[in-house]
Amino acid sequence: MSLTVDRTERFYRIDQLLQARRLVPVREFLDELGISLATFKRDLEYMRERLNAPIVWDRDQNGYRFEE
Repeated sequence: MSLTVDRTERFYRIDQLLQARRLVPVREFLDELGISLATFKRDLEYMRERLNAPIVWDRDQNGYRFEE
């Protein structure tokens, strides 16, 4: 049985994952949070625009990270 994580908890968990590691692949976010890719993209957009989170896509390493 999968537990649904509310939006605020997802924001917190995304932040935790990014702070714990230098780079986090998309699949890891989706598996950890139990959400779709569309939901993940909406969450990232919200965090960037409303919370000013410096989350960037690293094409070379194929994952998300905090901007340095």
